[in-house]
Amino acid sequence: MKCIFIGGADRSGTTMLASLLSTIKDSVVTPESLFKTDIPFEYPISIHAYSQNLAEDKRFKRWNTDISELKDKDYLSYSEVYHDILSLYAPDKNVGYWIDHSPNNLMYAKLLNATFEDCYFIHIVRDGRAVAHSQIPLEWGENTFLHSSRAWLNKILYGFITQTLFPEKTILVKYEDLLRDSEKEIAKILTLLGNPELEEVTLKGDFVPEFSKKQHSLVGKTPDISRANAWQSKLTNQEIADFQYYAAHTLEVLGYELMDTENTKVTKGHMIKQFLKEMWFKKVVNPRQYKLKRKLH
Repeated sequence: MKCIFIGGADRSGTTMLASLLSTIKDSVVTPESLFKTDIPFEYPISIHAYSQNLAEDKRFKRWNTDISELKDKDYLSYSEVYHDILSLYAPDKNVGYWIDHSPNNLMYAKLLNATFEDCYFIHIVRDGRAVAHSQIPLEWGENTFLHSSRAWLNKILYGFITQTLFPEKTILVKYEDLLRDSEKEIAKILTLLGNPELEEVTLKGDFVPEFSKKQHSLVGKTPDISRANAWQSKLTNQEIADFQYYAAHTLEVLGYELMDTENTKVTKGHMIKQFLKEMWFKKVVNPRQYKLKRKLH
């Protein structure tokens, strides 16, 4: 089984890319699997203990998969364990590829590479200003453009580290290039994977949890180039100036044009106000909304 680990900053298109790759024959696209790095990979493998830990994990429960039958088997590698888990998750599939789009995958690239014998990494990058515009209204993550800027820089750093560590099995893909010419970008990825056979199937989005379907409403649909720069007409000069305050150089390095913010200043007083706003939402507003949204689903 080949593992395709897609990663990048949140709201950068990891789920959309997973949907586009779902046409690979014998591939299984799963919901985000953050649990795989939360639960330690211990050796020798105690499948009874590991499967019990999985079964009790709230994130794994979203897979709605009964793995109790694994307890009676012996395993030498976690690749074998996850092959069988995926077979139970998608019983109609002959599992040849696992496509996992957890945004934090690249943060754990070294661990994943050591654990899964045949794996590849896809670093997807999106204009950070668009990322901030998409993520800030949600009930998790950063709440101001200053803080979103620093978080974006931190997360894409893991992608560049992964590219340095594993250059032969890592590829960088830009979200905007996927929107402009998805066939060309997918072809590059398929070349990295050894040109696997494709199936004529409808793009999939059934791996998105119910509570997050609204924020992934475009998954399973044909990429729309108009979304690449939609943020430009939505953000204020101050919001753009805030994001570019920290990220200007990196945006330029990645080929993103800086916006003229008409001399809008990022003053110390403004930064203090944004810090207080960030803390208020992070500590008070967002936790309430987060619990409420998941309780409803």
